[in-house]
Amino acid sequence: MEFDWSGLEKALIGRVTDFVRRLRAEHPGDRLLAAAVHEFYAESGGVIACTCVGAVSEESLASVATDRFTADDLRWSPADWPWQLDPGPDEDAWSARLTAEATAGGGHRWDEVHDRYLRTVAAACHAARRDLVADGVVPGDFVVVALDEAWDLVPLSVTPEQLRTHFPELVAEQRESERLDALPPQERAAELIAVLDAPTGTAPLGREEAAARLRALGPAAVPGAVERLRRSREKWLWAKLLAELGVPSADVLDALTGVLRNRRLREPDRAWAAAALARLGRTDIVTAALDRLPDTVAVRGLTAPYTSFRDIGAHGPLDYRPLERALAAHPALHDAVFAALRPGTGLCAVAPEEAETCLGALTSPWPVVRCHAVLVLEDAPLTDDGRARYAAALARLRLTDPDPAVRTAATGVTHRAGPA
Repeated sequence: MEFDWSGLEKALIGRVTDFVRRLRAEHPGDRLLAAAVHEFYAESGGVIACTCVGAVSEESLASVATDRFTADDLRWSPADWPWQLDPGPDEDAWSARLTAEATAGGGHRWDEVHDRYLRTVAAACHAARRDLVADGVVPGDFVVVALDEAWDLVPLSVTPEQLRTHFPELVAEQRESERLDALPPQERAAELIAVLDAPTGTAPLGREEAAARLRALGPAAVPGAVERLRRSREKWLWAKLLAELGVPSADVLDALTGVLRNRRLREPDRAWAAAALARLGRTDIVTAALDRLPDTVAVRGLTAPYTSFRDIGAHGPLDYRPLERALAAHPALHDAVFAALRPGTGLCAVAPEEAETCLGALTSPWPVVRCHAVLVLEDAPLTDDGRARYAAALARLRLTDPDPAVRTAATGVTHRAGPA
């Protein structure tokens, strides 16, 4: 059955308009300023949760202002607004249907469904404002906006005039983006690297956006990042970027290895170099240096390909063999590595083509590998056969695994899954 996108949009519109109409009736003397759809939450390959709706008037905004945070500071911080509408049973039902649509068939369409959902929310904001203004519930300058964490949905959900009036920084960022896009790749990379190297807030483009654009450039950004790594005092930033670019060239590996082995450098810089080498598929370089590395540096390098750090930028396929080889040579590091990959530390997401690797890892001789596989498979897009094999492995591990942490992890996943 095809998903009812039109029905979802109507439900989103109604949720906003009904809430604002109620507030107008309850506060007839207030000057209503805005409503915002906010608190977006989704797990890649998994649940797409409901949002909250916040609303604010000039008077209610003044009531929550403090000496520390003025009304202007809170104007576009909907979580701090006094009027909130939390998801109810109807919204939970839409979330369940949306998640089922996104995860059907192993989750191959999750990104497509999630993107359409976000655009549907933005369209609903436009329509809700139109209806409220047309019915005289709010003044013509009332704003209905989708405020996701990165503000990517803001330009899609407000009018051009509202964007210029209320979000001028986004307009400046868009103009800067257009200017950069017109440059040749090497020049664009140089300017973006300069933004990443500049103090926060001194350029129209934010550092996160600059880093994302450098990742999109790929190999064109590598020479500048290597040059900054070699001469910068704070090397961790450039090691991290090189990991995310995913280009294991000779220059890159040489520069990162130099940082890793330099005992005069700070441990955070060396740790990020270790993490970058492992992300680039060269855990063997880290392993060869383990006898001469501080434990914090060693552990960061050995665990990097298995944490959420791996999910940003380019990366190779999930492979537990480099970690197993390192632990075989240095078994004393096992407990420290296990502590760094414990539940709640932020583990990597698993792509459909990586599920078989994780299923195989459930029989690894190393507890940390078995536990990691147990945890990341919980939200992995599995086929019916893969799900059945995973369930059988969980039943075995929670009862017979020799390591108590693995047993606990398997038991926790089983309980969260509920009855079969």
